[in-house]
Amino acid sequence: MSTKPAGKKAARGGTPAPNKKPRRRNPRLTDQRADAFIEHLARTGSVTVAAEQAGIGRTQIYEHRRTHKRFAKAWTKALGLGVERLHDNAITRALEGDERPIVRKGEVIGTERRIDNRLVQFLLKVHKPEFSGGAPAASQSEQEALAKRLKAAAKRLEAHRARQEKKREGQS
Repeated sequence: MSTKPAGKKAARGGTPAPNKKPRRRNPRLTDQRADAFIEHLARTGSVTVAAEQAGIGRTQIYEHRRTHKRFAKAWTKALGLGVERLHDNAITRALEGDERPIVRKGEVIGTERRIDNRLVQFLLKVHKPEFSGGAPAASQSEQEALAKRLKAAAKRLEAHRARQEKKREGQS
């Protein structure tokens, strides 16, 4: 008589154990599936959602990104587009609010538009940290130092352009 659990013994015999799902193999990653993933990633900004929509496993898609540089570049670009889209949607929601029903005695009697003040605060904090007590605006001395550096860079650029112009004149 065996001392091993019946589930393992049954699994070895080719029949899955009653409490375990058979392991599902991911379909082959074709160019079509990879393109669909990139398209969904650009729309959603979510790797998980994009992989599900394209019918690809997350592990498989991350491995493909690791081994294919062009795909990795497309991924980075698509993710940036997806995040930008989410950002745009958040700004729209912050400015326009959400329309919500007004219910009285179990009956919808109208709608109202509500602004999500926390979303507005978050977006302001991200875009204008000085409004929310975050990073302060640059001090006067920092602004002066930056102005000096910019002025010096402009002089270097002008000198470079003059040298390039002299070279061109000498070649003519």
